[in-house]
Amino acid sequence: MPSIADIVAQIQAGGLPVLFADTCILLDVIRAPLRPAQLPGCVEAAQELLQLVTIPPVRCTLVVASFVPREWLTYAGSEADNLRAHLTEIDDEAERLHQFCGLVGITPPFPNPGYRSLSLAERLHDLSRRLLDGALCLHPDQDCIIRAHGRASNYMPPSLKGGEVKDATIVEECLEVSRRLQVVGFPPKRVFCTSNTRDYCERGSSRPHPSLAVDLGAAALGFATNLPWAVNEIKEL
Repeated sequence: MPSIADIVAQIQAGGLPVLFADTCILLDVIRAPLRPAQLPGCVEAAQELLQLVTIPPVRCTLVVASFVPREWLTYAGSEADNLRAHLTEIDDEAERLHQFCGLVGITPPFPNPGYRSLSLAERLHDLSRRLLDGALCLHPDQDCIIRAHGRASNYMPPSLKGGEVKDATIVEECLEVSRRLQVVGFPPKRVFCTSNTRDYCERGSSRPHPSLAVDLGAAALGFATNLPWAVNEIKEL
């Protein structure tokens, strides 16, 4: 994985808007059918982002922190399994409803669904993986790790419970890239995206915790809590 200095040089050379995505955002692509109320438009935004990142002319640089690839590998398979189980439950429930209809002499004018036989989980898993493959992945940075431990020790977001270094490291790496871009006068927009509002945001809102908002502002790094929001921010001139 390239160092932060390498990533900054590559981003600067490309001159494109930058979207920093954490692991939750990539996993949301797989679990979107399980959370339609919480994740509306997530799959459409993922498809659009993939085009922005991979299809010439490329219009966005996607960056993920050093923890993200390993985390994705740990959880993506189980998220896909959860979706498969959900589709099976839908089929089973529909079959039960058909049976109840039959008991009272109703013949539904449509067959039982067969969602379990479709490759929805595989397709969404692949879409999520392709986004990860299209991203620039940061290499662990010692200074960022030290600052992340400081966040955890002082119960600073996103380590509000203390001892939680992973998310703190992710945000510190993204802040460091954005700070360095700020120093060299890099003008395109930069946005950090996470759906983990519990740890990053004020309670019951999509606003980052005040102390985190100060850090984001100093690095000229925008903040979004869902993928459609982040993609729209990146597309704005």
